[in-house]
Amino acid sequence: MAFRPSRTVGAWALVAGLTACAGAPVAPQREGALRTEDGWVQVWADEFNGSAVDASNWIINTNVHVNQEQQQYTTSPDNVSVSGGTLKLTARMESNNGYPFTSGRVESAGKQQFVHGRVEARIKLPVGPGLWPAFWMLGSDIAKTGWPACGELDIMENVGFGDWVSVALHGPGYSGNTPINGRFNPSTPVSDWHEYRVDSSPTDIKWYVDGVLMKTTTRAEVEQHGAWAFDKPLFIILNFAVGGTYPSGVNGAKEPYFGVPQATADLLRQGPQTMEVDWVRVSQRQ
Repeated sequence: MAFRPSRTVGAWALVAGLTACAGAPVAPQREGALRTEDGWVQVWADEFNGSAVDASNWIINTNVHVNQEQQQYTTSPDNVSVSGGTLKLTARMESNNGYPFTSGRVESAGKQQFVHGRVEARIKLPVGPGLWPAFWMLGSDIAKTGWPACGELDIMENVGFGDWVSVALHGPGYSGNTPINGRFNPSTPVSDWHEYRVDSSPTDIKWYVDGVLMKTTTRAEVEQHGAWAFDKPLFIILNFAVGGTYPSGVNGAKEPYFGVPQATADLLRQGPQTMEVDWVRVSQRQ
């Protein structure tokens, strides 16, 4: 599989300022927190029931230009909004800062970070080769260690095909196209609502779609390639990229935009495409 070599290098001036200091504390267990039937306790959630992005949980990062992606992230409500109980990240065909598309990206950097646990979200995706929505995590020490030493945990990403999503781990010695990745087929198209989840522990990481275990990667497997980078706080990212190295590696498109074939350019010309998030929840085993 053609996984991108980096989603992060050189793009972290804003995040570095937020995480280089002591930063956000690791989320404690909330009083009266929800306990699930399998012994997990919910420690944090955003149900997106308000009318704007909750600034206590997220920043809107516009300073990310990596992987030859074709979008400019903005803070405009045309690209990032909360309404009707969902977060909406919307890609549009409109020129901005030399890029042909605009879109949205939110991160919990400097706000909420977590060491191990269950991280999950209910998400509905648009379909069109070259669209690149993702739900993932980065080590909060990225300002100090850089990428990939900080660790990257991809919970779900999609490059515009309606029948599959992918996952991966990136760290020192295993960034890019390594065996630590996988493709999964949800039971229905990705344009339907699905729950994407990861359970992380000191010994392994497990990926689920709609509660079904799809893949387990052990610490021992990772350490065949390099150091395990996941026993530390990580923050959450939800973003909607357009084009770039990973989509191009899958769909082969170099024009009209890198990683964006003509059909998808026409789709975006006809109207915006939206990644919709119903909720994000984090639990820890008690």
